[in-house]
Amino acid sequence: MSTFLGPKRFKGKKGLMKHILIYLFVMTTCCSLHAQASQHTPTWTDGISCIIYSHCSGCHNDKGIAPFPLMTYEDAFANRFSIAASVQSGSMPPFPASQKKVKYAHDNTLTDHEIDEIVDWVNNFAPFGDLSQEMDTPVFDSEFEMNNPGQVLKMPTYTVNTDKDLYRVFVLPVNNTETKYIESIEIYPGNRDIVHHALVFKDTSDVALQLDAQDPGPGYTLFGGTGSPHADLFAGYVPGQGMTTYPEGFGAQLDPNSKILIQIHYPGYTYNEVDSTQVRLKFSDQPLRNVFTIPALNHGNSLTNGPLFIPAGEKRTFFSQFRAPLNFTVTSVLPHMHLIGSSIKAFGVTPTGDTIHLVDVPEWDFHWQKFYQFEQPVVIPAGTMIYGEASYDNTSDNPENPSNPPVDVSRGEGTNDEMMLVYFNVTPSLPGDQDIIVDTAAHWAHYMDCDEKLTAVTDARYNNLKLFPNPVRQQLFYDFSQVEGTFSLELLTSEGTVVDRHQAIGLKGRIDVGHLSPGVYFAKVQDKAGQIAYKKLVIVK
Repeated sequence: MSTFLGPKRFKGKKGLMKHILIYLFVMTTCCSLHAQASQHTPTWTDGISCIIYSHCSGCHNDKGIAPFPLMTYEDAFANRFSIAASVQSGSMPPFPASQKKVKYAHDNTLTDHEIDEIVDWVNNFAPFGDLSQEMDTPVFDSEFEMNNPGQVLKMPTYTVNTDKDLYRVFVLPVNNTETKYIESIEIYPGNRDIVHHALVFKDTSDVALQLDAQDPGPGYTLFGGTGSPHADLFAGYVPGQGMTTYPEGFGAQLDPNSKILIQIHYPGYTYNEVDSTQVRLKFSDQPLRNVFTIPALNHGNSLTNGPLFIPAGEKRTFFSQFRAPLNFTVTSVLPHMHLIGSSIKAFGVTPTGDTIHLVDVPEWDFHWQKFYQFEQPVVIPAGTMIYGEASYDNTSDNPENPSNPPVDVSRGEGTNDEMMLVYFNVTPSLPGDQDIIVDTAAHWAHYMDCDEKLTAVTDARYNNLKLFPNPVRQQLFYDFSQVEGTFSLELLTSEGTVVDRHQAIGLKGRIDVGHLSPGVYFAKVQDKAGQIAYKKLVIVK
């Protein structure tokens, strides 16, 4: 629902499980419709269209990358069992990384309440509701996420004909006479069916142009890199990756006369398929801190129990480690494996023994990969040991296994080979990095603000309720003197759990919040008459 690969998405592990879940869901529903009916019955016009338009329609539209639309009641009704099964299994919207120990920014995930609403709607025959309450259908004018790029670099049209995995490098001159700073980048595959992944480098030398001139046709073939010792990796595309926007103040620096080199991996046995992938850039008018992409954990020099080799019919776990040479700040991470991967994680242990959680994908899905951007950038002290752990399932029980019967799999560049990589977007640390808040939203933004459960002000007079500072570290001050009455105040997590309660508070005062963990909260203010207002609050350390 947040990003979709198209029809090929349904092949393999998740595709098989999807159809099994649908079958089990339908069978269960037929036997327990009335038993599970709740007092509140959601309808399309009362709740369900809000969820679908907010979380699903961005990809499920006629310009999106999903295989079917979810733009109307009829669309949702026709696919209702698939929708319910997918949201219950957690496969849709796709967000494979766990957020139990670390929070990521801009995560298009559903709350438990939203999942329950969809399931209840399906269980109660998917009612339409009150026609007068129907929302306007969203309009999608473009297949791109970045609609107003500062520059579009498009590779020449290239026809792929290959028996083996092909790595092709294309040179895209920026033609910049002065330094530029990229604040957002979108790598848009011209043919999603054949673009396995893409690595994006920046280079000011002419080495790549010379290699391109020596190879007939657009671009040149090269495994393992670009062939230029001056090229620096700074971005990439993997299945599931959308537009990347750096945190405010961070970006990628392009020196004068830069070339963008895009290395695309096309899978073997691809014939007469055409691709014209493009790189869309949005620039800042202010200098930005330069962010680098490094594969700090990898299947080469950081692997501790290598070589990476998984015998046929076996399961293996491999470990890697890397010691931070200086203080650096991580804005996002991208784990990468191939088809027989089953799980991957990375974490750090500081010189003082503290654990820093970075990424944990408990059920690896090759079809859904992405850079996970942290809600707050993670500061890694010098001397921190960063550990990686990756497991592989090379048995016939793994429906993603490309070989039947299984064959030995080792490290390699091909789709049927394996990799163990965790890329880090990093920059040298500066004081205050740990206080940066990238995403203050408690939940994925809803279409037309249709869900007002945690953001609406129920009475206009509550606009005069003041809570400050925001973000707050230790002491939260409140000023209710512009309205009449006495109040109670509760602090809630974004999931609605009450973590602090203050009864019969005065019109002015302060509250200690230093004991609460950093994150997004809501202050729930209620007067004696029961009038309630919610105000968003960010706690930092």
